[in-house]
Order: sequence, then C-alpha cells, then structure tokens
Amino acid sequence: MTWQAVQEEVLSRIQSNEWPAGELIPTETTLATEFGCARATVNRALQYLANSGVLERRRKVGTRVTEHPNVQAVRYLLRREIENSGHRYGYRLLEHHEGPAPAEVAQAMLLRPDEPLLRIRALFRADDRPYCCEERWINTYATPGLNPKEFEQISPCEWLLGHIPVNRASLSMGAAIAGDGFIARSLAVTPDEPVLVAERLDWVDNMPVSLSRRYFPHGHRFSAEL
Repeated sequence: MTWQAVQEEVLSRIQSNEWPAGELIPTETTLATEFGCARATVNRALQYLANSGVLERRRKVGTRVTEHPNVQAVRYLLRREIENSGHRYGYRLLEHHEGPAPAEVAQAMLLRPDEPLLRIRALFRADDRPYCCEERWINTYATPGLNPKEFEQISPCEWLLGHIPVNRASLSMGAAIAGDGFIARSLAVTPDEPVLVAERLDWVDNMPVSLSRRYFPHGHRFSAEL
C-alpha cells in the first residue's frame, strides 16, 4: 500500500466517524501491520495529514484527530490531485504584495475598497509542466500570525488548511482568455488561448478569509466523488 492509499484510508475513517474528532487513532506500528506496509509509509501519510490540520501529533501521547478536521479540503488539494495522478508535485511562489485589491474582489469579500489585502501569485507543476497558476487575496485580519515568507515553502491553500478553521466556502467556475500577462506567462500559453477559471471564496463564520482564482489550461478536467 502506498502512502497516498494509507492517507485516503485514514481520511475515509475520519469522515465516516469511525475515528471521531478528538480521538486517538491507532499507532503507526498497528496501522502498518493492518495495511501491510512499512511503518515509514504510515508515518509519511500521517505527517502529511498533520501538516494539513487533520491530525495532531504529540510525542509520548500519540496521534489524535483534530476538533475540526477538514477532510474534503484535503482531498481536493492540488498536491493530492497531482500526486494521485502519478506526477511529481511542484509549487513555486511567484510574488506577494500587500495593498488594496481590485474593486470587484473587495466587493465579493464584503470589504471596503481601500482595505489592504495580501495578494499571492503562485505556479503549480505536474512534473515539469505547468498545471495551473493561482492568484489569491488573503484578509490578513482573519489570518493572525501569517508571514508571507512561509509561502516560499508551502502553498497558501495548505497553510490556510493547517492554521485557519474555514467553515464556509463558495466555488464558481468559468472560462476566460489568458491575456498577455501573468496567466499566459505562467501556463506557457498564447494570449488568445482560453483557460478554465476556478474561483473560491473562504470564510470563517461571517469573516472573509481569502478569495482565490486558479487558472488551468483549457484541456483540464475536474472529477470528484459525491
């Protein structure tokens, strides 16, 4: 069993409430025996879920399901999507800047037009090919302790999943033209080429956390289990 398969089984048991929030799960040795794999394989799967905010690990105590495990968000992380398709995941921060957002972004997030937001641009790769690029605006008031330098090592989505208890989100999809700027350069497409746009707005109760726009080459296909 691969570490991705172990991870999926752990997520399934949490989502089915076999392992409810706050409960200690079996040890790595016990799970390795059950799944018929090396303990290192289990360790990698559990550590990834801990970094994603689903599990909490403490030495001499064990591994516990967090109080608000966001299983679905982990399942739809780009890292999982890329790795589960058999490709090597790659991520690169392109730029970050804090200042007023475009008026339509501020309006969607129910914020004042002059409210400063942290804008992040990043590129995701599958092996050495562009997979998608992302532009994201983050409400720093809703993300205390955030240091933009952290995004040099981890994507904004993964950071938010591990630090902010997002409990509401909306998703919309559409098509656009790449244009001659950030999108075309990142995806290595021509300015007149169509791209698929996935826009997501995350909230904690009534507080806006972030608005992200991910741009995929026009041949990209989404799939999900319902």
